Amino acid sequence: MSLFVQNMLDISTGHLTEETRKRMGEDSRNFFVGKPCSLPFAVKGSSYGWFIDVRDEDERAVSGAPYPFDIIDCYELALRLGCSYILFDRDAERHASLNWYGDRSQLAYEEEGIAKNVAEFEEPPLTINHFKAMFDQR
Repeated sequence: MSLFVQNMLDISTGHLTEETRKRMGEDSRNFFVGKPCSLPFAVKGSSYGWFIDVRDEDERAVSGAPYPFDIIDCYELALRLGCSYILFDRDAERHASLNWYGDRSQLAYEEEGIAKNVAEFEEPPLTINHFKAMFDQR
């Protein structure tokens, strides 16, 4: 992975308890105006959700402050997936691997398998030569 490119986990705000959502909202406003925050990490937010960096167990221990259990669950998933950041988005899908505290009628999104190599595609992918031939004006 490049130092200039980082992965981000994009999940629903429904994976956070009402208490954590309330604290995230307050802390994102406090962070914006430079006031102290109640959570042991910086929260950048908007009316659509929040953006935080991912902290492993060692980083969390250094802070000496307790982290909400729902945030820790999200951190653990993000770390397993190799993500450096989490975007909690009010319009994002429900992730099947996390607890859900939002609208109970929203079903978890199940990702379909992604082809790992060309042999798994039904048709071979187009190459740059295919595209060049489509636009060749000779």
